[in-house]
Amino acid sequence: MVQEDANPTSPRPKRLLKDQVRLVKRRDCNRYEIAPIQEPLSFEKGFFVVIRACQLLAQKNNGIILVGVAGPSGAGKTVFTEKILNFMPSIAVISLDNYNDGSRIVDGNYDDPRLTE
Repeated sequence: MVQEDANPTSPRPKRLLKDQVRLVKRRDCNRYEIAPIQEPLSFEKGFFVVIRACQLLAQKNNGIILVGVAGPSGAGKTVFTEKILNFMPSIAVISLDNYNDGSRIVDGNYDDPRLTE
């Protein structure tokens, strides 16, 4: 990965979380990732990192980015996405809620991979 500061001319020291959020360009393609942040983050700080990274990615990609949110049933994906929508109202959400075939659920396990076959 190639280190690339999103804001290389920032005179502030990298103490603020805003200044710690950096994008890293992958060598094998034209994509970026969030550079790891070493300190443990609360939900609020982690949420801020996601919002800031989306803003930085949008600047690099003519305003167009695609973000996937994954996790098991009940993990809070929909709530998290709605929270992002409150901060970034110009985004479009493509929801895949309720895509499982209810007749194939085994023992109430909505995370069984056979449901998506």
